[in-house]
Amino acid sequence: MELSAQVKAIARENGAALVGITSRERLTGAPPSADPDYLLPSTRSVISFAMPLDRKVIRDYLSKRDWLAHGNDHKRIYRNLYDIAEHLADFLKEKGFEAIRPDMNNVYRPEGGSNQTTDMANMVEMVPDFSHRYGAVAAGLGRLGWSGNLMTPQFGSAVFVGSVLTSAVLEADPLLEEDPCDKCKLCTTVCPVEMIDKKETMSVTIAGREYCYGKKESNARCIIACGHNHGLGPDKTWSTWSPYHVNYPFPNEVAEVIALSRQIRAADPNFQGKRAVLTQRDKCFDPNEIYINTCGNCGLICWEKREDREENRRILMNSGVVVLTAEGKRMAVPAEETTELDTPYGVKVAMLRREAQALPELANLLKEGALTTRVARDTQILNYLASLPVAA
Repeated sequence: MELSAQVKAIARENGAALVGITSRERLTGAPPSADPDYLLPSTRSVISFAMPLDRKVIRDYLSKRDWLAHGNDHKRIYRNLYDIAEHLADFLKEKGFEAIRPDMNNVYRPEGGSNQTTDMANMVEMVPDFSHRYGAVAAGLGRLGWSGNLMTPQFGSAVFVGSVLTSAVLEADPLLEEDPCDKCKLCTTVCPVEMIDKKETMSVTIAGREYCYGKKESNARCIIACGHNHGLGPDKTWSTWSPYHVNYPFPNEVAEVIALSRQIRAADPNFQGKRAVLTQRDKCFDPNEIYINTCGNCGLICWEKREDREENRRILMNSGVVVLTAEGKRMAVPAEETTELDTPYGVKVAMLRREAQALPELANLLKEGALTTRVARDTQILNYLASLPVAA
């Protein structure tokens, strides 16, 4: 069996639903994060592979029926992608080639010029050491949808992607000619921070072709939402799984958004200490690590059929607003049953109206150890609320 065919067979045997190959040359002229030389200067080929997320779990997550199952599905898929990458890299090394497997997420190139930083609390650009989605486009797995996510004909954007860089010269697959994105732009309506423009576009060049997608706001906006610190939708009738909100409207100036993002992250326990430096591998293989997601809506709703995308959006829009309960849990309720409380951490917290009126009871619950939370920020907020003086 020819080497390229062997590589694909190994990927599929170990769980890949999609697999493709691109040459190094196709990535010339692409954005810097698509340059494999950053990690492996001898790169001649990139192997790209993908797995879909569980669709029942996605809809349970969007509807607010189940939060943690989606995180567990993340861990399952990422562990499988790491396993595929390991098998491929080991096989190629045994054949005498160089091969490395870039991390799936949470590893970024230093930012800041002369004051380079890899401190996630201060990063804004979040440029990965290798872009798996650009590699996947070059390998023919899909194209960029309006959201900027990889969109595949088979699974839409509800996929995770991995890559292996190698010095082996492999046969490149054809680029995907037909665009699976029909520009429905539903992705623009499910982002709590309105990250994606409905009309304006931006573009990247991959394999000599221009790929256009919706213009993005500063990454700092996305960091606020996907960093669990703003979940309320623009019309305030629905939310992500985050009970935290910042004040609307967002600042217009990029510098102000960046400053707000850094301020919030500096006060967020999830960006401090060990948690702030976990690689995706650490998060997925640590049995004690709970994989926390609150958003990701732009990719999750985007399935290959428009009727499914519309149904996913409907489910989300009717899912309610997530609150932090006095018992330390997160649950979704109708918007009219919620109230917002200020905190000193740059965010407001949504709670049930009836519970917000009985906050002094929190102090006793905390002393008794009756509250259990899964997120450090939730514990921080509840401790703050319990410390408030009792109204006369």
